Amino acid sequence: MKNIIIGLSGAVVMLVFAVVSFGQAGTVTSGQRLSDPAGYSFIAPSGWKSSKGTNGFVLVDPAETVIISVRPHSYNNFQAVARDTTFEPGYEAAGEPQELKNGGKAVRVTKKTPDSVGVLDFFVSFSPKGGGVIVMAISDIRKSDDAFYAAMKISDSVSFSNSQQSAAILPSKPTSSSASGWQSALSGKHLLYMYSGNGYFEENHIYLCQSGTFIQTTGSGGYTPGDSDGGSFAGKGGRRGQWSVDAATLVLQFQDGSVGNYKIVQRPARNEIALNGNRYFVQANAGC
Repeated sequence: MKNIIIGLSGAVVMLVFAVVSFGQAGTVTSGQRLSDPAGYSFIAPSGWKSSKGTNGFVLVDPAETVIISVRPHSYNNFQAVARDTTFEPGYEAAGEPQELKNGGKAVRVTKKTPDSVGVLDFFVSFSPKGGGVIVMAISDIRKSDDAFYAAMKISDSVSFSNSQQSAAILPSKPTSSSASGWQSALSGKHLLYMYSGNGYFEENHIYLCQSGTFIQTTGSGGYTPGDSDGGSFAGKGGRRGQWSVDAATLVLQFQDGSVGNYKIVQRPARNEIALNGNRYFVQANAGC
């Protein structure tokens, strides 16, 4: 299992899944349906270990040769997903995307590793209410068929509930000069930043509660080629405090007395903003 991480975790998968929960202890499933407060559920393969993270699930087969992640996304079509997904050099698409139901797509990406060929299989599905789910399978070429069919079965089993959190739609005319406008637009929202590259990944979740409090959770990890610094690594943290908007600047006042200031800029997509130049996805808030 460690060889899979070393060979593949450098993928730049901006909207897919940083496997921050990979090293955590999981529970053995029995083919039951797993649910997420984000408003989707799926049937997990019988006998696999599962782990619920901040923003999705990680599943590992009994032989620990295949990793599958399941997580929600906020896109309404595959073109938008493809636009915002990039890969590091060395990754190649294996054939054309395959059609799935309801406008979804299946895509395979491969990369040569020192010992084999790494394979990433993506299954992107969409909800009638907006957004959807991405299932990603990680394996090497020897287990790629097993990984593909397991991930496809999971994707086929995905169902969406009436409570699904769709992408938040911000005002069509950005109120960049109005603090009160941004205060109203961001109140009760979940801001999500994701980065992955050069063997490193990072996630930053900011839950802006309507009460004026906020919860921030972060996760990061990666790998060092050849185990030079101990192989894979991961870490996470969390902070709380009060939030407000001052002249189109998001102000986070942490409980330890420190303050973070983030200039808000509306991005072209209405479910995205930039905070100090970094892209954040704006989603409905299940954190508070």
